[in-house]
Amino acid sequence: MADDLESYLESLPDKLTEQLSDVIREQAFRLSDAQREALRALEDSPETGALEASCTVAPGANELEYFVQAGGDMTTKEVRDGSGQPYDYAEGFEFGTSRQEARPFFWPTYNAMKDEIQEAISDAVSEVLE
Repeated sequence: MADDLESYLESLPDKLTEQLSDVIREQAFRLSDAQREALRALEDSPETGALEASCTVAPGANELEYFVQAGGDMTTKEVRDGSGQPYDYAEGFEFGTSRQEARPFFWPTYNAMKDEIQEAISDAVSEVLE
């Protein structure tokens, strides 16, 4: 009996990592897809192709870490030609500028989905522990 329990406890980290990695990756892609959809739904927005394309998921330092991101190199340009000052217009969309109202797509989508994401992760943990 003690050997069974010890074997079970020793197997938990690997089982949890395997199950959680799949679920976390799946949830990260769901969130990224939803953020792209939120961009498409913005009214009166200019072409958002590069911004949509910049909504990606990147692996982190380990199997349980994924980054949902938007902006970066694909959406960064000079504030004004010749200024040499970078400007990421993804941030302008999300937070607004002195010339443009905010048209948030990143954080509102995350906030709307975070309970579902957490529930999916909790369900995966429960499944492994049962």
